[in-house]
Amino acid sequence: MIQSSGFGPRLVREYNELNILRFIKNEGPISRADLAKRYKISKAAVSEIIAHLLGQEYIIETGIGNSTSLGGRKPILLEFNHKAGYVIGIEIKRDHAAVALSDLNAQIYKKEVIDFPKGTSLKNVMKMIYNVIDAYLKIRWVEKSRPVGIGVAIPGLINDHSGKIRESDTLKSWQGVPIKEALEKRYNIETIVENDVKAISLGECRFGGGKDINNFVYLWIGDGLSAGIIMNGELYRGVSAAAGEIGYLEPGMYVSEICDFKLVYHNQKTYGDLLSEEEFLKSAQKVWPDKSAENLTLEKIIQLAEEEHSISVELLKEYGYLTGIVCIHLVNTLNPDTILIGGNIMPNSRCLLKFIKDKVKHAMLKTPSRAVRIRPASLKENAGILGAVALILEDLFFIERLNITRYKDVFGYER
Repeated sequence: MIQSSGFGPRLVREYNELNILRFIKNEGPISRADLAKRYKISKAAVSEIIAHLLGQEYIIETGIGNSTSLGGRKPILLEFNHKAGYVIGIEIKRDHAAVALSDLNAQIYKKEVIDFPKGTSLKNVMKMIYNVIDAYLKIRWVEKSRPVGIGVAIPGLINDHSGKIRESDTLKSWQGVPIKEALEKRYNIETIVENDVKAISLGECRFGGGKDINNFVYLWIGDGLSAGIIMNGELYRGVSAAAGEIGYLEPGMYVSEICDFKLVYHNQKTYGDLLSEEEFLKSAQKVWPDKSAENLTLEKIIQLAEEEHSISVELLKEYGYLTGIVCIHLVNTLNPDTILIGGNIMPNSRCLLKFIKDKVKHAMLKTPSRAVRIRPASLKENAGILGAVALILEDLFFIERLNITRYKDVFGYER
């Protein structure tokens, strides 16, 4: 797809060059002649741009195409060089971090998980992350490639300019620490820091279940509850980066029939507490019918529910209906095309997904609830890492408005 500049079409080299690079990335291999025909500019202009992109090694000549029906010389095909640059993706949680090396097609080449005790200072966590990145930068193809950016996905409300955590329940001691500044100072690579769920939502939009959906909500269930919002194909953050923080909604005013949720609802203050996987497991252990409760796991409950084990089914039914209430509020407020449900363990249950859909289907406002599709998210264990990578690749390869300034900086265009 050919993109516009955001200021109206401009037939200038920078805009044409980035558009053509995107086109080759998405549609290649392709010949110069086909490119000129489909992009609708002269062959001379295409040749000039291609010469520069070949010189920068962001495209390569990969082979020979078929000649036309009239015969003649077979065309040389052009293809995007996905190893011409690299991205470092980082996901940081309370007790672990994941650091990955990606190419420009978001293919993960290396990934390392670092475990640390809860309460570890961010300074010490960053030292461990530095060690992993330093090792990645010594990889042969990385040494020959251009650094495109470092993306960081981390819990909390993030100041997108400074890259600092403004507010975080789970990482209070890390608030105000200049993560972006620290990484840029050490590596001289542009760094973007974003809330983890928002980053994952962007990753689902570009590489996962939301690839062809312009308006959807990503609902994340794990050690809490949160949502990411994609509107008109772009991530919506809100005026203070707090869009989607639905875990702070209080269930008491919405759950009118408390007796319907006697297994999992124990006057928890927020939906984030009520629907956290840890809280759900505690609830299950309290009502489990035999002595195996101490060794009970979420995976076991999900497995037994699929086998129609009565207590497991009832637990998931209550949990699913409460999650469905959250979905109804999202549907009535944002009217999305789709809700993608992702997270650590709970979203892997087909039984749970059925209960969520059942609740939404019977919502009071019928039109939006019947229109919305509810699906499992697709990125799974690499969701946070790919979200961090998406933060870096977003304005180069995906967003409609072309960021020519960043393109010049990253791709070496001569000013």
